[in-house]
Amino acid sequence: MAQDLARRPWRAHAHGRLLAGLQASLHAVPAPGWLRRRFATGDPARDRVLHLDLHPENVILTPDGPVLIDWSNTAGGDPAADTALTVAILRGVSLGPVRDTGLRLFLAGFLRAAPADPAPRMAEVITARLADPNLLPAEAHRLRRLTRRTPGGD
Repeated sequence: MAQDLARRPWRAHAHGRLLAGLQASLHAVPAPGWLRRRFATGDPARDRVLHLDLHPENVILTPDGPVLIDWSNTAGGDPAADTALTVAILRGVSLGPVRDTGLRLFLAGFLRAAPADPAPRMAEVITARLADPNLLPAEAHRLRRLTRRTPGGD
């Protein structure tokens, strides 16, 4: 998906909606009891399968449809947290002025079709993201700026 966005940036909004649809399909799956929990709902029956690293580089577009990859962070929990984490990932990156416009369009498409409202979990997710040792300093700076702008990070 990331490569397709680089070649055809005018598809950013549509790809954002596609990513949201993939996330919605994933959130329709109840989390099995053996799956570790993260950002749990407090009611195991309401926990759903969460990818927790969903962004364009983890979607391969194939002739048979999109395929999600990189399942290393998968857990059971609140879909709002998974949606919020995707927003945090997308808002943390910068691709340069021209490509950032495409990223904003992608995010707008994603949020328009998002399977869950990210607001209730945004602050918690940003805190978790900032604790990630793999987070680049520039990403951390952008996320900290985001949390100072608005209480929920939106």
